[in-house]
Amino acid sequence: MNDRFIVALLLAASTGIAADKNVRTLQVRALSYESQVNERTSNYTTPGTSSTNCTGSGTTVGGTTTANANCQTTTTPAQTHVVNSRTVDVTNYVEADGERYKITCRANWVGSNCGPLIQGDVFPARIEGRTMWITARKGGNQGKEIKIKYTILDIRPMPAP
Repeated sequence: MNDRFIVALLLAASTGIAADKNVRTLQVRALSYESQVNERTSNYTTPGTSSTNCTGSGTTVGGTTTANANCQTTTTPAQTHVVNSRTVDVTNYVEADGERYKITCRANWVGSNCGPLIQGDVFPARIEGRTMWITARKGGNQGKEIKIKYTILDIRPMPAP
């Protein structure tokens, strides 16, 4: 075998193993949450348009042509449109294995899975690098099971009691 191929194969295998070391599963308990509504207004302009329609008639007698034309132009001016949008940033504080996590997500649309966790409830979680996936139920403990993607902002040891 080619030495470069063997080195590349070993590097690929060790990279896969290293990536798996960054994955953890745990049970987290929700402590509290904060949410913030962000409102944004933007404008866009559609260009104006103009169109012309003409009708007419004509007659030719001998070598003389007589023509009448009637033209009408319709113009629509440029229009500015205002678009209002809202997002919600949700920050949850959870704890597991003696550590407190500050995690966040952003809801960009109504019905997004991003949301606050119920204080005191325990949820299965999976950490992959700086991402924490939490399995919860949408709309409370009777809703559909969903996976919520949170970004980990901070990890600290739990304070002493």
